[in-house]
Amino acid sequence: MENVRKLINEEIENLKEDIIASTVALIKIKSVESTAQDGMPFGKGVNDALVFCKDLCQKLGFETKNFDGYALEARFGEHSEDMCVIGHLDVVPEGDGWSVPPYEGVIKDGKIYGRGAIDDKGPTIAALYGMYVVKKLAEEGKISLDRSLRFVFGTNEESGSKCLQYYFKKAKYPTVGFTPDADFPVIQGEKGFLVFELSKKVDGNFFIEGGERPNMVPDRCLFKGDFDTQRARDIISKKGLEEKATVYEENGIAVIKTKGVSAHGSLPFKGENAISYMFDLLQDLYQKEDEFKRFVEFYNKHIGYDVFGKNLNIGFEDQKSGKLVLNVGIVRKVDDKIVLTINIRYPVDTKYEDIEREIKNIIKEYEIDYKLITDMPPLYFERDHFLIKTLLDVYKEFTGDDSEPLVIGGGTYARWARNVVAFGPNMPGDEEVAHQKDEYINIERLLMCAKIYANAIYRLAKKE
Repeated sequence: MENVRKLINEEIENLKEDIIASTVALIKIKSVESTAQDGMPFGKGVNDALVFCKDLCQKLGFETKNFDGYALEARFGEHSEDMCVIGHLDVVPEGDGWSVPPYEGVIKDGKIYGRGAIDDKGPTIAALYGMYVVKKLAEEGKISLDRSLRFVFGTNEESGSKCLQYYFKKAKYPTVGFTPDADFPVIQGEKGFLVFELSKKVDGNFFIEGGERPNMVPDRCLFKGDFDTQRARDIISKKGLEEKATVYEENGIAVIKTKGVSAHGSLPFKGENAISYMFDLLQDLYQKEDEFKRFVEFYNKHIGYDVFGKNLNIGFEDQKSGKLVLNVGIVRKVDDKIVLTINIRYPVDTKYEDIEREIKNIIKEYEIDYKLITDMPPLYFERDHFLIKTLLDVYKEFTGDDSEPLVIGGGTYARWARNVVAFGPNMPGDEEVAHQKDEYINIERLLMCAKIYANAIYRLAKKE
């Protein structure tokens, strides 16, 4: 095993410049979901990334198959069983406040900057080259494999994973595998993933808009209406929110803009929610006694700045996975309704039905409607599962770190595939930069991941 590890690591070192260049090139493709086109279910940008990976895989000697723009499959080998890596090419919108262009793949201070650098383009490229090295060594007769190799590139992980749902209707589930889209040492569980809308009919000639995705802490919110701008400034000062809110007039209309700090929706406590800032201000500013006022009162009493669901009576937690977390990701006025889109990550021992019941018990008093968008039940593997043991061993061999497997709030492709867990790229103590401005991946970490992934792919391609 030591000799194989040495062979693999030497091959990765020889590919350093290719790995960096491919990561930069992929980051330069703005693969944010957009309007569907023929053969491009998630828009041209996402499809451009898929085409890039198809060309790269063919250059690396893999057989490829495009699944109608939903996913790309690269394969090697003819065994009945396979090991599979699944990475995603879509990214969340860039947001504001970047110090470098978000789609240029800027290299600075030993890091590659850009949207998708860590989530999930850098790790996907690292894993792809890792699989290529294993394939190359097998072709040269230096190692033998008991399972075929398969790499799947998805296109819709950030907004529902419809790509994998489509793909696995046409392709078999893997024997074993991982997705390079979370944390080391290895993810043995993922909290339940819930997205729902709360809506209420409202009167009034006003406009409100904030956030872009349920799984992002919103860093901006805008409110336009009939209010006194000086009074708004006084309220902002009284609440100590001068750095978080701006008041101005636009074409004779009063406007408030609140500013938050973006973060991943599974870690809302690491961000600052611009929508919550806005509703805090509206509590004192909005004076009409109407249905929107009732909605504002509901928000501040039962959500506010609480990211653990306690104000909604859903503050569930367990020893395996910790606390439920809640992120208000989007607010919109749609015709005559105010609509909130909320993302919840709930503990592995909690049932969706219990969450829904508690929320409905509260919102009925305010005549607010509940609409389920997505519910993905929790995922959990026991500590002694082959996948967990194997990936944990590989990680420890490279790092000497004795950290135990994790249960996370983030949702990965592991939920939509069978026999798959999330594995890296973040290590204990890393700065959380996914979904944030100035997202980056450290180049040395990128190469370390390629080595870890290559060795893991080899181990998983050998029968236990």
